[in-house]
Amino acid sequence: MHQKCVKAPRIHQKNSPQFIQCLDAFLVQGIRKCVKAPRMRQSTEYASTVITVLHIIHYFGSIAAQISNAVLLYLIIKKAGTLFGSYRYVMGVFSTYSLIYAWIDAATCPIMLIYGPAFVVYMDGPFKYISWIGNNIVCLYCGLFALVISLLATQFYYRYVVFCRPEIMSHLNGWKLARLFIPSIILVIIYFTIVKFGMAMTSQKINFVKIPLEIFYNENSEKVQFFGPMYYGIGVNGEKIWNVPDLLSAFGCFLIIVICFSTIAFCATKIYLQLKSKSTHFSAKTIEMNRQLFVTLIFQTLLPFITMYSPVGLILTLPFFEIPAGRAANFVGASLAIYPCLEPLIAMICIKDFRNIIFCTQRKVTTPSQTGTFGK
Repeated sequence: MHQKCVKAPRIHQKNSPQFIQCLDAFLVQGIRKCVKAPRMRQSTEYASTVITVLHIIHYFGSIAAQISNAVLLYLIIKKAGTLFGSYRYVMGVFSTYSLIYAWIDAATCPIMLIYGPAFVVYMDGPFKYISWIGNNIVCLYCGLFALVISLLATQFYYRYVVFCRPEIMSHLNGWKLARLFIPSIILVIIYFTIVKFGMAMTSQKINFVKIPLEIFYNENSEKVQFFGPMYYGIGVNGEKIWNVPDLLSAFGCFLIIVICFSTIAFCATKIYLQLKSKSTHFSAKTIEMNRQLFVTLIFQTLLPFITMYSPVGLILTLPFFEIPAGRAANFVGASLAIYPCLEPLIAMICIKDFRNIIFCTQRKVTTPSQTGTFGK
């Protein structure tokens, strides 16, 4: 008769040596019941294959991102001056960020695991055994993840000001445009801090994921640098003891995502309504260019929502209900690696002048009749 899988072990808050030994024995016993002998023998081999595939995805994504974002930066610098005004700087910052993010992703090569009430991501890059470097690179990787959505919100806000609130554009002219990126910098610092201190490695987490990491990835939890929430443990009398820092950290991550997407939704709605109501006040070329930029921003928001934020929200939620996912969590890391090379393709395809240059059909650069609509 087929044996049922043993549930994830409950962690005692006091990690005595005797308890840890019992925990290890319990985990090994549970895994042996859940995994057949042939699969146990192939575990190390399979783990190596999974990690190799993930490395290929991360390195391919990084190289492709350098190429696609470099092309977009060229188009922005050389071709977008008369079309977009100051908005080209906002687009340029986003593309530059994508270049940096791709390098950090390749250096991190994040490997993820969901087990019981815990989700962990550890670094499998070249610095994974160097504590202070690996620690900060993983946190920076998570912080840059937050920068994507905050920069998207920044782009939407800029378009909202230009198109719906032109009277306050004077506050964003010239060097004052740098003010636009202050909220993004603040959110990155907050996210970095949340991960570094709220989801840091603890003896409880190290002991809890020790056997799973050895079985799934042939790694030692005491040597690799990992971060992630573990929502609760089990006390002496079997009661559930919540890990408040981890819970607050996960809530903080969700809150940042909600704030940024709320900003995007508000600005997008206002821009759309303005485009409809003021369609007779601007030239056809100006309206068309605004429409192209609006469509570009919409797709640039949908892509990370599908490939980044929804999956990340899911893997932060699954451990709360102890829903097993194991290695499947690496789908998120793979999609995060591919995103930076796909994002610039949206602008290249949706913006007509860029598309004409890419496909060698450009004849004459279209200049809007009212450049003020795009920012000066």
